[in-house]
Amino acid sequence: MSTTSKNFDPSQKIDELIGFVRNRANDMRGRANKANPNQKQAEAAVLNAIATESKNAAEITRGISLSSGGAWVPTSGEVQATLKLLTESGLATSKTKGDRKIYSITPAGLDALDAADFTEAARDSGEQGYTSKGWMTCDPNYLYSATKLGPVLLDLAQTGTRDQQTRAAEILEQARHQLHVILAEN
Repeated sequence: MSTTSKNFDPSQKIDELIGFVRNRANDMRGRANKANPNQKQAEAAVLNAIATESKNAAEITRGISLSSGGAWVPTSGEVQATLKLLTESGLATSKTKGDRKIYSITPAGLDALDAADFTEAARDSGEQGYTSKGWMTCDPNYLYSATKLGPVLLDLAQTGTRDQQTRAAEILEQARHQLHVILAEN
């Protein structure tokens, strides 16, 4: 039985997706063992946030919170402290643009991000109940790609033509199926 409808409203689906992400983030915040990344993990998260695009501290904070699904909602102080360490160690640079500092990753920062071993960093920190399936052990490219999906879905819902939305729905359905196939692999 087909569940598709000729009255499909993409903006409703986007609202449902955003609601799901918000609920998931709230659920994660409510858990007793909230993620508290160690310094290496925090540095990797910040480097990942600026790996492809320069950002200010507020954008970095929001990006980390979103990409972690709410498992880690860093404070601006945590991000600022990490940015200070990264700039002092030459892994990131900053420049003032208007009234804000904009941070960029350096070639050394890209190398450090590529070499980051999240599993080892978590074990070394002595985390209790550590599982290798947490967001902090995710491939940074996966996290980056995942954070880029929501905005383009919203753009399609708000400005895409009906034909563009139909084609996008087909792609999303194929992608969902392919992702399930990946998860089913052993």
